[in-house]
Amino acid sequence: MSYPIAPDAVTKAFQTLGNDWALLAAGDEAAFNAMTISWGSLGFIWQRPIVSVLVRPPRYTHDFTERCDTFSVSFYHGQRKALSLMGSQSGRDIDKVARTGLTPLFVAGTPTFEEAYLTVIVRKLYRGELTGAGFLDPAIDAEFYPAKDYHTVYHGEILQLVER
Repeated sequence: MSYPIAPDAVTKAFQTLGNDWALLAAGDEAAFNAMTISWGSLGFIWQRPIVSVLVRPPRYTHDFTERCDTFSVSFYHGQRKALSLMGSQSGRDIDKVARTGLTPLFVAGTPTFEEAYLTVIVRKLYRGELTGAGFLDPAIDAEFYPAKDYHTVYHGEILQLVER
């Protein structure tokens, strides 16, 4: 099976994910939410280019990611203040998009923002819940999950890249 998007097409963006952050957005034109992420991975699983992201269930974006078949991961230059707000405030409480000045854009019905230099449109293929029992190194569980508030992990197939 051949896919038009090679995994290395977005490698640079994912190499900088931990330092530069990105936005994960899910929903549709009627309602959507986005949150800042700095954890994620890119790979090739099930003969497909894959993006993997983690979202804690209490996050508002989790509701949209659960409900929708697709989500986006988008990357930015010079938007640290906007991404900081998107990661520290809940869309349940405020209109984060209005406060940041980011401009919503929908690609094949999936939300992203015009200011992104790269957006990856992803179709969910798998979701799973992390558990403490799954950690082979208990130090990771102790450091990142002292409250036992484990992430949901989503693996999705890269459908489209939007470069601006």
